[in-house]
Amino acid sequence: MALALGCLLSLVAGTLAAQSDMTLAETARWLETDGTDLAVSSSDETATTNLRRVSYTASATLKLADCRLTIVVTDNSGVSGTRTEMLVPLHEVDIAALRPVSRPEGYHDFVYIPGQYFVTIPARAPDTYPFLTISSRGELRSYLATIPVRDAAASAQLSRVVRRAAELCGATSGGS
Repeated sequence: MALALGCLLSLVAGTLAAQSDMTLAETARWLETDGTDLAVSSSDETATTNLRRVSYTASATLKLADCRLTIVVTDNSGVSGTRTEMLVPLHEVDIAALRPVSRPEGYHDFVYIPGQYFVTIPARAPDTYPFLTISSRGELRSYLATIPVRDAAASAQLSRVVRRAAELCGATSGGS
């Protein structure tokens, strides 16, 4: 048992170290494959606040091209679900504020994406609204992009890779 745990920890440590050395092309491939696999979140259908026992799910596909991260989030909330596309020029990201987020169980915010775990990607200069969000309601300039993820570990891993991509694209910390 201890040997199996040691092997697992060394595999995870090797994966994390490898992510910090990835080139932009390797980072793009990882985001499109592994990152997209991690970008799925669900509400807890067994929560006491969920009287109808309905499970809502959000998933995202990620694509990195020309230092622009495209995040397409689809979810099954509402009558027929929603689709939102976020275009994030990575050189505009505040890498120090990019982070995994966990919101309390049962929490519902104004822009509701089902799930508890996310990666938030803020703009370095939020007052310039450098990101673009496209939905059925039209286009909206924004300063924050959000990726749903399945759990805390996936959130931490995805945020490290997005940070790496942003660094490779020339992003700095806020105000820099």
